[in-house]
Amino acid sequence: MKTIIPVALIWLLLVLGCGNIVKRNFASFDPYKGGLSELLQSEISGGLAKFKLSGTRDSLANFAGATEAKGFTYIQEGAGVSVPIDGALVNYPSAATANEELKKIAADYKTTVAAKSKGTRFSANDGKVVGWTNGSLLCFLKSGFAKPAGNLEDAAPF
Repeated sequence: MKTIIPVALIWLLLVLGCGNIVKRNFASFDPYKGGLSELLQSEISGGLAKFKLSGTRDSLANFAGATEAKGFTYIQEGAGVSVPIDGALVNYPSAATANEELKKIAADYKTTVAAKSKGTRFSANDGKVVGWTNGSLLCFLKSGFAKPAGNLEDAAPF
């Protein structure tokens, strides 16, 4: 009987969508000390959207001052349609550096950043380009459609 209660509680938290609260422990991202590959899960989901990781690549040469950078492609699958989302997950030595770098990327898209819990974010090209920071991590996404980029931002554990 004792094991049923914790299992039931975990199930309830997942059904209510509290799983993202548990995995989004922002304090561990300031500065993030793990490997980025640990964060780029093979499958993630949020709401009705499901994403499968189709590949990663080393992108450190593209992000000056970063301690690690991984390019990636997730495929959003749903309703018989597959949409690729290209992105980069970058770790900087500090949250301040990640925020400054995000501001530079936003300026390239002629937009500005807005405050977000433990960082900043921007959206450009009608939501087809999205970037954000959480502590020392910076994530940058591009998609041919607005909704998939936003869906991945909501589902990402970083």
